[in-house]
Amino acid sequence: MPQASYRITGSADGWVIEHDGKRGGGYELPEAAFETAVAAASLDLKERRDVTISVQFPEGPEDTEALASGSEPALQRAEFDSPLGKAK
Repeated sequence: MPQASYRITGSADGWVIEHDGKRGGGYELPEAAFETAVAAASLDLKERRDVTISVQFPEGPEDTEALASGSEPALQRAEFDSPLGKAK
């Protein structure tokens, strides 16, 4: 059965989603990145694909606080492409 994998990672630049070799994001909050990944994954489910979504937080607590503070680097810089290749 085909598989779809979504990996959400946080850094000083915001939260990024990796899927099928593509990166999208710059989401300010991990919840926003997660909700976007879940919406995209729902399309995979309709096509009967196995789905995995993982979230990795930064190492230090100071990094997490900076990401959630609404700092300038955390602004969204790109739209996440759906699995069908259409921009949202």
